[in-house]
Amino acid sequence: MAHPKLEQVRQRYGFRCGYCGVSEASSGGELTIDHFRPVSQNGDDGDDNLVYACNRCNQFKSDFFPDPETTALEHRLLHPLLDDVRLHLWEDADGLFQALTPTGLFHIRKLRLNRPQLVRYRLMKQDELRWQEYVQRLERTLEEVNVDVNELRELSERLRRDIEDR
Repeated sequence: MAHPKLEQVRQRYGFRCGYCGVSEASSGGELTIDHFRPVSQNGDDGDDNLVYACNRCNQFKSDFFPDPETTALEHRLLHPLLDDVRLHLWEDADGLFQALTPTGLFHIRKLRLNRPQLVRYRLMKQDELRWQEYVQRLERTLEEVNVDVNELRELSERLRRDIEDR
């Protein structure tokens, strides 16, 4: 049975895994709801505790939640909406996530965010972005050429009239 807040959580996360970014379209179906703080550790169904997650990220996260009394502060997962993930990790040109902080490194390792399938996915997304940028540059160039062509037509027409008026 689907979680009662499934549709709300799907929309909040833009139909993408909050941990790895894979979309429903890329995974071929709806993702799952993860309790950031597991129910087994007193987690609830509050909006901040529900994360839209792909099956693999949900599986790798499992029921992990650090005990603040026994776990080092950096050994925690980043909350996709409450933490600024960009402060902890970045994506390199090879599609790999690189850690900027110990927390980022723990997050990458715990969720196995550099698994081959995700790296290929990120490389595909990088290629799509480069292609979109190329098309936009091409469109701008064509617009500039069209403006120049129109100006040339106007200039040509004025010159033709000037010659006829002589």
